Amino acid sequence: MFGRASRTASLWAVMATALATAHVSAADLSVAAYFPMTPGTVWTYRTNTSGEVQMRVGPWARVGGYDCRIIETIVSGSTTQRECYRVAADGVYAHQRTYADGNLLLEPPQRVLAAPVVVGQVWQWIGRAGDQQVTFQYTWARREMTAVPAGQYEAMQLYFEGNIGPQVRIQSWRWFARGVGMVKEDSMLAQGQQMIRVYAELVSVTTGR
Repeated sequence: MFGRASRTASLWAVMATALATAHVSAADLSVAAYFPMTPGTVWTYRTNTSGEVQMRVGPWARVGGYDCRIIETIVSGSTTQRECYRVAADGVYAHQRTYADGNLLLEPPQRVLAAPVVVGQVWQWIGRAGDQQVTFQYTWARREMTAVPAGQYEAMQLYFEGNIGPQVRIQSWRWFARGVGMVKEDSMLAQGQQMIRVYAELVSVTTGR
């Protein structure tokens, strides 16, 4: 969800035993529960790259014939990025990212979370982010308790890795809690000899209405 690396580079093998769906409620499998988009919801994160970062659910937008919800990234009081997301039956899709110098259209829309939310679920996105060819492999890796400043959550760990263009490589671990959203991120971006780590943990969340 953090756009700092995703501006130039829009920021696995299965790692855990499959979680039997018979032991998980239908509500737990719904991807919408892990990506709340109630207008006015605000997540505040502590990061290693930009200090305190807020993400806020905004209004609807129309992109490529789809209605999607804007999520704004706010750093030091200024909006640095707007992303357009849509929740569908089979997952959450990112359609567009907007920065001060223009829009980055994702073609086809990028499935960033997949349903059902069960350990061992894998999927792939091959597409374009602006003029860059992108290939990502995703896995719902495991379910675990995760402690962050906002509290302790039972979260699903998402792992993805892939390439953006010929020279950029990304690995990312993100933790999503049902009814909350993303509670932690730990990502590595490699470009040539340069390595950039992006780390974020949830400090607070305020649910919109």
